[in-house]
Amino acid sequence: MNNLVQIREKIKKDARLHQAKLLATKNGEVTPYRRSVYLERLKEAKKQVLSN
Repeated sequence: MNNLVQIREKIKKDARLHQAKLLATKNGEVTPYRRSVYLERLKEAKKQVLSN
């Protein structure tokens, strides 16, 4: 494979990884992905929607 192609793929991969890291953080903290945490956030979101 051409070096230029490899470099482009590496840049794209790094950009995807960086975006995934940004999405995984909430207010600068890494959000744990546990089912109980997810369900609690879902419950809180429903309360907020219903109160508005």
